[in-house]
Amino acid sequence: MLTAAPYSGLTRADFDDVVDFVATGGYALKTYERFARIKQDKNGRWRVTNPRVRQSYRLNVGTIVEEAMLKVRLVRSRGAKGNAGSTGALGRGGRMLGEIEEYFIEGLVVGDTFVFGGEVVRYEQLSEDQVYVSRANDKDAKVPSYMGGKFPLSTYLAERVRKLLADKRAWSDLPDQVRDWLSLQAHLSRVPGTRELVVETFPRANKHYLVCYPFEGRLAHQTLGMLLTRRLERARARPLGFVANEYALAVWGLGEMSFMVRQGRLDLNALFDPDMLGDDLEAWLAESALMKRTFRTCALISGLIARRFTGEEKTRRQVLFSTDLIYDVLRKHQADHVLLRAARADAATGLLDLRRLGDMLARIKGRITHRELDRVSPLAVPVMLEIGREAVYGEASDELLAEAADELVKEATG
Repeated sequence: MLTAAPYSGLTRADFDDVVDFVATGGYALKTYERFARIKQDKNGRWRVTNPRVRQSYRLNVGTIVEEAMLKVRLVRSRGAKGNAGSTGALGRGGRMLGEIEEYFIEGLVVGDTFVFGGEVVRYEQLSEDQVYVSRANDKDAKVPSYMGGKFPLSTYLAERVRKLLADKRAWSDLPDQVRDWLSLQAHLSRVPGTRELVVETFPRANKHYLVCYPFEGRLAHQTLGMLLTRRLERARARPLGFVANEYALAVWGLGEMSFMVRQGRLDLNALFDPDMLGDDLEAWLAESALMKRTFRTCALISGLIARRFTGEEKTRRQVLFSTDLIYDVLRKHQADHVLLRAARADAATGLLDLRRLGDMLARIKGRITHRELDRVSPLAVPVMLEIGREAVYGEASDELLAEAADELVKEATG
């Protein structure tokens, strides 16, 4: 079996756990007969003995799971924004505003605001396939952007870009506009080196911004943003949100981050310490719906949950109820279950890009360069344009984006 390339790295322990999972469902589920899909015959061979198991496998085999959509329902708020974490009763029912992609909701925490259906709404709760929101009044609400593919920069391309930026002799091969842009960045702030992280802080429009340039791709930057905002909250920088693109990350808040760094109240080396992938990551995963979603995919692919039956198919609500219930049981009674390990591995590689983030944090440890600016830098303009961005099309939207870009460029170039 190990001679087959996909299984060349399979350990004996993992193999035994997989066999046990198919035979019993695992320690926490072995009392349920429906999870026993293979049985040992008198010769010690494992076989499928139930015809229904064979039929269910043929109906459900496959590894493609469609992107889930959630229903957005308007309800009465639990309280003001400052009390968003209240445990008071939340009204159910209410008007349905439409549907939204699940991946966007995964990046929110209770109390976050976003624009949907022509209204600014506050995220109150996620229950099965229903997202409960209430009306809010927030000028800095997030805007869902349905941008399709989310493939990040490859590690090789990212490394080449860092080397290109760090080598000023290579700038001569670049177009005049790009060369002038980088020269202006070097004059006003700093162009990142191959192994350093440049962090800029500056005020703009009654807020304070922290922009860094890891060059590790959107997925790794989004994970970094989620973890950084947790640490900035503990440092009392009062972060309001973050936005990431392929090469940069911008976090904004009410705290004067430039002043905090200058006074030593915000230690950038501690802020970007690799230990954020420990307790901070675990705490965030426990709060977010991401792990349940990843487990749901693993449960469907592994056959733990059968979605299709002869002549019928389970609704998404039924699948959610089944997988969420099993997820909670396994976390409580068998935290090392093979499917939980698989879900975490999938999240780490596909949704969070933890390996690249960990490599980046190790690479820049002790090599962080801070630049305190009085306005946005040239290199920060593209990521600043991502703030509040919505993927709309047409001449009017193009003109609005062009106006915003011109304003930022004028500010960056003085």
